[in-house]
Amino acid sequence: MNNPMPTILITGAAKRGGAAIARRLHQRGYRIIVHCHTSLSAAHALALELNALRANSAVVWQAELNRTIAIPPYLHSIVGLVASASSYLHSNLDDFSTSLDADIESHLTGHLTLIQHCKTALATNHGAIVAITDIHVERPAKTHLTYHIAKGALATAVRALATELAPQIRVNAVAPGSLEWPANDAPASISPERQVQILRTTPLGRTGTFEELAAAVEFLLCDATFTTGTTLNVDGGRSIFLE
Repeated sequence: MNNPMPTILITGAAKRGGAAIARRLHQRGYRIIVHCHTSLSAAHALALELNALRANSAVVWQAELNRTIAIPPYLHSIVGLVASASSYLHSNLDDFSTSLDADIESHLTGHLTLIQHCKTALATNHGAIVAITDIHVERPAKTHLTYHIAKGALATAVRALATELAPQIRVNAVAPGSLEWPANDAPASISPERQVQILRTTPLGRTGTFEELAAAVEFLLCDATFTTGTTLNVDGGRSIFLE
């Protein structure tokens, strides 16, 4: 990691949207810290892919995001942070106690701890932070009570940190809608009937791609130099009609 390429940390970068963001920012010329928790083999495969394109341009960091996370020394030189790591636990009022702590730790507390440790480097480099939130923050869906509580807290943190860390560090968020349906056997899978319903209330009439998510992150992280404290919806217009 001893080279002059500016470095960006992407949490939850091993798969899906996080991996697309990593590839997009790597293509832009950044060195990427590929963070993962359980998806270690996928993270190593991604780092191998990126390093084949440009030597010594990616490294894997495996850690569970929480308030006691151990911070490796190379994080103290980053110029950008993408808070992409996320859990998606089913919960409601009757069973919230089993998922609330996990959701708060993974979405909010772990990322706040990272920002706290990286604040000096980000300020020195006039860096930026982009958090991945959710369009359902404004109108939460059923069956994911603690997920929406945690994502809502993260969205609030974006606005609060934009004030606290200005003018040296910009802080924004991207709120995705439906992007590339998960596999049918995945924890976040969506029934065919629900997919039809979602597309019916999406003005652009399709799901988004992870590449479109990555493009929005790149814009806020690298190009939106007079933008902070805002959330960009990447949802095909679905938040207009969100149920």
